Formats: sequence, C-alpha cells, structure tokens
Amino acid sequence: MLTQTDAQIYLESLRGQFQTDRFRSFRTFNFGEYSAADREPFGTLEVLNDETLMPECSCELRVEKFSQIILLPMVGAIEVEEKGREPKFVNSGEVLFLPTSPDKHYTITNPYPDEAINYLQIRVNDSPLLSTPMPTGITVQFDLSEKNVLLPVRGYNGSSAHLFIGQYDGRAEGIFNSWNASHSAFIFVIEGAFEVQNRLLERRDGLALGNAEAIEFEALSNGAIVLVIDIAG
Repeated sequence: MLTQTDAQIYLESLRGQFQTDRFRSFRTFNFGEYSAADREPFGTLEVLNDETLMPECSCELRVEKFSQIILLPMVGAIEVEEKGREPKFVNSGEVLFLPTSPDKHYTITNPYPDEAINYLQIRVNDSPLLSTPMPTGITVQFDLSEKNVLLPVRGYNGSSAHLFIGQYDGRAEGIFNSWNASHSAFIFVIEGAFEVQNRLLERRDGLALGNAEAIEFEALSNGAIVLVIDIAG
C-alpha cells in the first residue's frame, strides 16, 4: 500500500468515462472498458464510480465475484431492486450497504419523471466476509446539518472498509484518525474544495494515502463535503 509520502491524486478530469443518452459513469479506478496503468484498485477498494441516471431510466448491477457494493445518493434518490424481492428506496442522506455475488441481479432506477439523479457506486473486495450468509442489504442514515465533523457511516461489522462523511464551512479544519495506524484511506471530495495533507483537492478529485493514523484537512469553500474511506490491510 502507499505511504503518505507516496500519495496518489486521482483528478476528476482524468477519470474514465462511459456515457449513453440514459446513463453516465465516471470511473476513478479501472472498470469495464476503462483501463489505465495508474488506476489499479487501492487495496480492497476496487470501484468508485460517479454515476448519473436520466429520468425514469435504469441500469443493471452485476458483479463477477463476492463484493460489498455501497451506494451513496448525492442528488435525488435511487431505487434498488434485487430480482424477486421488493425494491429498496435509498434517499439522499442515506447509504445502502449491499453484499452481493455473481448469482445476484440488481437494477438501479431513477424514480423521478423529470429529474436526473447522481450517486456514488463503491465496491469493496470483502470476499471472506460476504461468502457467509448475510442480509440482503442495510441502509444507514447520516445528517450533514451537523457541520465541521466527520460522521461515521458504518455498514457490516468485519468489513475491510468504513465510510466517514462531513460537510464543512470555509476554512474549517479537521483531522481523520483511523483506529489502526496500518490502515490506508481514500479521500474523495463530493463538493467544494479541500486541502488534504498540503494537497489541493477539488470537486470529485480523490487522494489515496497509506498510514491513515492522522490525516489533516481544511475546507477551502463553504458547504464543502468530503468522503473518507478507511481501508484495512
């Protein structure tokens, strides 16, 4: 894994892109037809896609191996349906943690008749955890009205990745402390701009850091939102 001195920035402008008239996906890491030498998975974090669905459109969701899929709506809400089960409605301010396997088939739908929606699709290689029987998914809420603090958004116990999200006022400072100094962290700016460990990150930029024991950051704009993914191993 990277150390902080070997940190890697993933610029928004250099992400892979897939687009149709119904669906658009920007890929931080190699995914589908997008492949680049410096975009390999970061530890167990294998996918971080920034996706948009047009009104009343759907896209299919399949995996090739046991994975934990994490869906985070950023604009609007999504409807997630596993074949043969009742659909789950996931709103802004919620995260769906979804253990899945190659034999499962999901559909993500934009339920709005005249509005596009935007969400993050995150995939974590949690094969040992997810190869045992687990629920069909859990939804966790968070409240960004509590500003200038990183809020834990915890899914399954034993997962190799945990999420933290926060909204910050301009010039507000923060620090992320992992409970394990050997962990790494991926920082993703959802809105606004941040300085993270003396590195400038703007909207939809990412930063991979090893040794995540203490990561300092400062918001450079009002209403700036940052996502931190704490990664074991």
